[in-house]
This record gives sequence, structure tokens and C-alpha cells, in this order.
Amino acid sequence: MSFIIIAIDGPSGVGKSTIARKLAANLNCLYVDTGAMFRCLALSWGKQGCPESDLSLHELGESTKIDFKDEQIFCDEIDVTDEIRSEKISSLASRISLFPSIREVMKKKQQDMVKEECEAGNYKGAVLEGRDIGTVVFPSADYKYYLDASPEIRADRRFLQFQRKNVDLDFKKILSAIHERDHQDKNRILAPLKAAEDAITIDTGNMNIDEVMIHLLKDVDRKKIYA
Repeated sequence: MSFIIIAIDGPSGVGKSTIARKLAANLNCLYVDTGAMFRCLALSWGKQGCPESDLSLHELGESTKIDFKDEQIFCDEIDVTDEIRSEKISSLASRISLFPSIREVMKKKQQDMVKEECEAGNYKGAVLEGRDIGTVVFPSADYKYYLDASPEIRADRRFLQFQRKNVDLDFKKILSAIHERDHQDKNRILAPLKAAEDAITIDTGNMNIDEVMIHLLKDVDRKKIYA
């Protein structure tokens, strides 16, 4: 590849999206939120009522158009940025991600998106965040990071996010949902959530966003990106 790939993996609520977005902006790289892509499919699946089968989900994945514009996410040209962030959609996304066909379709979409944007000269590299970027989607990524934090810290962060949006949710329910999602992600047969063997693990539990950013920017070689 003639462009740089930065992979950021980790469990739900660890801060991947915020950190990856800021890192991409700082380095002038393409930002790809792969979790949001799965959430878009989950939203479409829930609305269309497609059968829960490999074939149906494969067809849905092939036909669904997903775009990132600034900080907004569009599914079939409809802004779904806020709609896909609910716990219900999160649960559905984890559920459909168990199907091999949908993971293959999404992997290709993610790889094609990066290749097209970078080969067109729009970016010198890409920052992708998800759960299997460094292990499956781009196993040869130039930089690999695995962000982690305790379930309790992640639940507290999610609780505060919902509070800021005036959404009333019980902390215990959020924590339970995180435990359930962790179990699903780490124990699925295909592409389970885990740190790549050559990834740098960063515990964000006692770090703020700026501290994590300083850590990452010290490690990434800008000269390599802009060579």
C-alpha cells in the first residue's frame, strides 16, 4: 500500500470514536468508524424486517449505501448520526455481526472505502476504529492500538453522554448492556474482539482524551505519512 493505515480497536464505550476522529483530523487522514457502519446496517435491518439469515443480510449489506460527511453518518442518503447511537441499535449491530456473510461484506466496504479515497489523492492515510481492524480488516496496518477501560468506567462515560443529550437511562442497565456486548464481541467465533499481537494496548480508564492523543501522536511517524 502507498498509504498509511492506523488501526484502533477496543470494546464499546472506551472512547475509540472520539480519539480516532481527532487523530485523523490532526494527521489529515481519512476517518472510518466501522462500528457506525455496522449500526447503519442494523438500523436498516430493523426497519426493513429482513430475515435473520446469511443470504438476506449479505444482500442488505451489498445494497446499503453508507457515507461519512464531516461528523455525520448517512445511510442510504439519510442522516442517521444520532439514531444509530441507541442501546437498541448497538445490540442489533452485535447480533448481525455474528453472521459471516455480513462481516465479509463490511470488510470489503471498509477496505474499498480507504483504497478509493487514498488512491484518489484525497488523503495520505486512514484511521479506522472498530473491533477487528488490526486483526482482520487491515492485519498489516502500519500502526495498531487497542484501547481499553473497565466496564464500570465505560458505563459511567456512556451514562454521562446520555445525560448531556437529556436521555434518561439507568446506570445499571447501561453497565449490564456493556457486559453483554463485551461477552458477545469477545466470544463470537468469527473475528472476536481482541488486541492484535503487535498492537500497543492503552488503558484509557485514568486518561482524558488529550492525554491519549499525546500518547498516540508521540508514536506515529508523521514523516512516514507525508513521505
